[in-house]
Amino acid sequence: MYHFLIHTALSVGILPLLVLFSKKRAFVFKEPITPFIWLTFIATLYEGIVAIALKIDVSYWRQIYLFLEILTVFYFYFKLFQPRFKTVFRLFFALLAVTYVISFYWIDNSPLVAVAINMVSLVFFILFFSFCWVKDLFKSDEIQNLWENPVFYFLVAFYIYYLVTMSLFLMGSFISDMSLYFYDFAIANAMTTLILRILLTIGIWKMKRYY
Repeated sequence: MYHFLIHTALSVGILPLLVLFSKKRAFVFKEPITPFIWLTFIATLYEGIVAIALKIDVSYWRQIYLFLEILTVFYFYFKLFQPRFKTVFRLFFALLAVTYVISFYWIDNSPLVAVAINMVSLVFFILFFSFCWVKDLFKSDEIQNLWENPVFYFLVAFYIYYLVTMSLFLMGSFISDMSLYFYDFAIANAMTTLILRILLTIGIWKMKRYY
């Protein structure tokens, strides 16, 4: 089950970029989601080749990936609301940067704690601006079909993935013997990754073709 989910999640990881190419938007970086899609593709290749095929330790890659992940998620929401909330974005960016630097204290001895610390601040950021987007939606006079709105899929993907992932890593950081729970932890993490990538793919499919 675990290996099936891992390989499925990796396979699906290339779909968002392929669909983005089909929409002729792969290099349209003014689209808020584009950098995150490229990061997903790069992570898929790296994890598939380096971690699984070559079985090389990826502890430091996770920290590099976290940094890029924070930047691309921040970029998504910043572009989505530009030019609003400039002060709030600056405050959140400072919080995310400070949290990331602090997390290096645990990277060697407790890598799960390092990830969990970053996830907490990132989830607060995502929840805040996702709430702002929903609030704007209700204030709008125009009735929108959310099932046809690509942003809706991106927001739901981020909400589910980061909320669940944060909970997993927080629980994992408090478990003294992680080996006893590794299988369940890995299954849950692989499932949330798969859900994230499927929702990203659907969201990109709903985007209009770029001319």
